[in-house]
Amino acid sequence: MTRYFDLRETVLIVVGHGILAEEEDRPVAYDLKRLVNARANGAASRSGVVVTDVWLISQELGDFFPAIAVGGPDANAFTEQIYGDLPLLAERDQEVFVQMAEGGKRAAVWGTSPRATREAVDTFVREGLLERFLELAWRA
Repeated sequence: MTRYFDLRETVLIVVGHGILAEEEDRPVAYDLKRLVNARANGAASRSGVVVTDVWLISQELGDFFPAIAVGGPDANAFTEQIYGDLPLLAERDQEVFVQMAEGGKRAAVWGTSPRATREAVDTFVREGLLERFLELAWRA
C-alpha cells in the first residue's frame, strides 16, 4: 500500500546527513515525530516524517512541506539555510536555540551540542511552540 504525504500537512523533521547528526540528532527527531503524530488526532494526512537535510534540499517539492530542522547549522544544512531568517523565540546561554517563522511553516530547534539540541527540542515542546507550529501548519 502506497503511503500518501500531504504537502501541507505532513511535517518534515529534518536532521543532518553526517554520522554525528545521524547518531545524536536522529533519535531526538524521532521523539519529536512521535509527538507530532500524537497530536494528529488520527487524521491520515497529518503526520511527522524524519528526513535528512540532503533529501529536503534536493527535492523540488521540499519547499511546500512544513518543516522543523533539528540540529545546529554546523550539522544540518537545512538549519544553516533557514536559521538566519527565523525569529528567535527561546534561547539559553548562547547554547540552546528555538526559532520559528511567524507563519509557522519553518522552525529550527538546535543547540551547540547534542545535549543542548535535546534541550532545545524539550523547550520547543514545553513552551507550547510545537502546538503553535502545528496549529499554523494544519489550519484549515
